[in-house]
This record gives sequence, structure tokens and C-alpha cells, in this order.
Amino acid sequence: MSSFFLSENNNLTLSQGNILNMEKQGKKIEDIDQLLAMAGSNLNILEEEVDIKVQKEYFEMLNSLARETKNYQALSKQYLENINDLFDENITLEIKKRMLVVLATLDEVTVYRAIENFSKQASPLQKWSIIALQQSRILLQSTLLDDPGIFISTGLGGHGLLLRYFCVFFYKIPEHLPAYQQNILKNETEAAIHKAKGQVEFMEFKKEYATTLLLLPLTTELRSLFTGIIDECNEFGHFLHENMIITNVKKLSEEEIHQLLSNKNKPTSIS
Repeated sequence: MSSFFLSENNNLTLSQGNILNMEKQGKKIEDIDQLLAMAGSNLNILEEEVDIKVQKEYFEMLNSLARETKNYQALSKQYLENINDLFDENITLEIKKRMLVVLATLDEVTVYRAIENFSKQASPLQKWSIIALQQSRILLQSTLLDDPGIFISTGLGGHGLLLRYFCVFFYKIPEHLPAYQQNILKNETEAAIHKAKGQVEFMEFKKEYATTLLLLPLTTELRSLFTGIIDECNEFGHFLHENMIITNVKKLSEEEIHQLLSNKNKPTSIS
């Protein structure tokens, strides 16, 4: 099967231990097995859905601030002493962004609780604070266990040690599938995902395609897994196109999916 992958496991954001990125610490991840070996039992996957752009901005700010060591230490002291500024409506969002980034690198339980309380509030920075909260939690765990944990995040998040993916199966003929073929696709997908130690969260059938949201282990070989699902389904009438979309970046809207179809007529394979 040739699959149209918008993204696969290469869209992971990784950070370790003291929250600086892994490349700066001289550690280069060659594959998922090496990542799991490094992480041991202290592997953390961001569960919430957070836009990739927000994550990128967060880590770019973290790395930028951390490069200025003396200034960073001064900021750490300043923000710790004035931690209640997080809840002050007169403080700008940009300052609060920096506060959350810096505070999340301090292994203080009181800091963790402050970030946790802030993340529960309705705020334009709620997603930003979710990343900071996860970072702070990992840092505390790493300090207590003397084991530098690894934090993995994608746009769609995950659950436990599973990553979340949004998938689109395209019909050979662009019309609603009859009920028996819907059941075949649903049953074959659930069986294959269960065998891979994953979970199907939902499946929805549209006129030209079916979408599903599912959770899979980091080590899952996506191409062979979905090849198998499509091949099994096509034993019963060859009703699925060989190409599909798999992404861990975000849930695609109907407009985005239709745009892909109109641009390419049919999804195009890339390797």
C-alpha cells in the first residue's frame, strides 16, 4: 500500500529531565526503541490536544531564555518571588507566557501547584499552561526518582503510553458505504488496533470517506498496520482506496479533507 502520511512519529516534540531539548544535551534519538530504553519507566506523553504551533512557540521560548544563563537565573528568582502575578489581570499575557516557561523548570512543589491552579482557569494561555504543567510534573518526578524523564508531545496528544492519531479511509466510489461495509471497516479496524495494543476512540462515516481517532503504542509500525486493515476490508468487495491519511498533528476538518481531495483528485503517495 502507498499511504499519504501527513505526519507520523517524526512529529514528536521531545524534552528531557531539566527540560532543555535533547539535542543540546548531546543526545540524539536514532529510533523509538532507543527512546524507550533511555526513558525507562519515566516516559510521559502529553495527553491533551495542544496545537503544534503553540508547542513550537513554547519550546522555542524555553530554549531562547535558557541560552542566557545569568538572565535566566535572575528571571527564575524574580518569577518565583512574584508567582502570584500569574493570577494578576494587569500582567500581560506575554509576561505570563515567560513566567510559565521559566517556573516550569523549577523543582518546587509550590510552583507546580501554582501552575496547576492557573491551568484550571479559563484563559487564553490554558493550552500553554498545560505544557508548563506537564513539564513541571516531569521535573518533580525526575528529581524524586533521580531519573531524568522524557516528555513526548504531539498535536493530538495521547493517553498513558499511547499516541493519538486521526485517520481517513477513502472509498473507492465516493458515495455512502452500505451498512455491511461500514461494519466490515469498523470491525477490522477495531480488531487490528486491539491486536496492536491500541484503542479506537471513535469512527465516523461520511459520503466519500470514513474518519477514526485512535490510540497506538509508540513502537507501532503504522504502514503495515493500516495496509493490513485495508487489505482485509478489500477482501469483501474492494471498496477502500489504497491511499489514506494518518496524522498525529490535528483532527482535519471536512474542508481540509475536501481540499486535499480537490487538489489531488485522490490522495497522492509520498515516501
